[in-house]
Amino acid sequence: MHHRTIAIAVMTLACGACLNAALAADAADSAAAPAPPADAPAWTGHVDLVSRYVLRGVTSTYGPGAPLGNAGADAPESDRPALQWGADWSDPSGFYAGYFGAMINYSYRRLGQSYADRGVVDFQHGKSVENDLYGGYNGKAGDFSYTLGMTGYVYVNGRHANALETKLALGYGEFTLGAQTLLNDVVWGNQGDTYLTLNFTHPLPYAITFNASLGVYSYHKEGKFLGSTDTALGTACPAGQSFFTNGCLAGGAPVSSAWRHLIVGVSQPIAGTPLSWNLQGILGGDNRYGVRQKKQLLASVSYGF
Repeated sequence: MHHRTIAIAVMTLACGACLNAALAADAADSAAAPAPPADAPAWTGHVDLVSRYVLRGVTSTYGPGAPLGNAGADAPESDRPALQWGADWSDPSGFYAGYFGAMINYSYRRLGQSYADRGVVDFQHGKSVENDLYGGYNGKAGDFSYTLGMTGYVYVNGRHANALETKLALGYGEFTLGAQTLLNDVVWGNQGDTYLTLNFTHPLPYAITFNASLGVYSYHKEGKFLGSTDTALGTACPAGQSFFTNGCLAGGAPVSSAWRHLIVGVSQPIAGTPLSWNLQGILGGDNRYGVRQKKQLLASVSYGF
């Protein structure tokens, strides 16, 4: 859901040059780099195996109360090893486009159906596949770099889940400040939700790259699928409950903003191969209902081409 105990799965496949933060967020989340040099390849691709798919630091629950787990159509996007894949095109002029796909361990179709049909209980039937289509422009202004872009989210086996999101980023040296704003209500967010990140990347010896990401969310508190009113029934939730797509649940009330995560990681290519490995640790913040997320350690191996 745009998406535990600490655990690392054994990896056999997954992204070389584009490892970024695919474990903690989809590829479209990562701040785009300045326009590549003229001799850089126009197309790159990747296949990744990740220990878990955790989206934007939400390791425990998207909802107002106790974690429901994947069986209840809740965070993380996948609580078990999952495949991800994608391709990116860039032009020396600064224009870029790309695609990112990922397996999800529950059904956005069933979750969307549960908005109107509260009898839906099996969220494992017809599991979804996330598809992100993104594009934009990377430019430079003196010592600063910038990105203007858009991402479209399309889910196979999805309902009330497809969305558009704007993307703005400003970079200086090893730091990048990014903002992504959701343009429509969906089961995983409200129109106007803005995800703010401050990213830092630094090369270390032995071709290791250190990266860190601080995430903050500005939330639109009330939407069609998330808030304090059951919009399907047209009734406000009772005191001590909040609306979470398929009904009023006990727990925290919607908040207008929250610190979302601190993610630190290291990655390294495996010499002589198209493979690379990545480790990330997530210090979880609060979701849109003020519920604190668990710490999480993630791993992946990537195949880049």
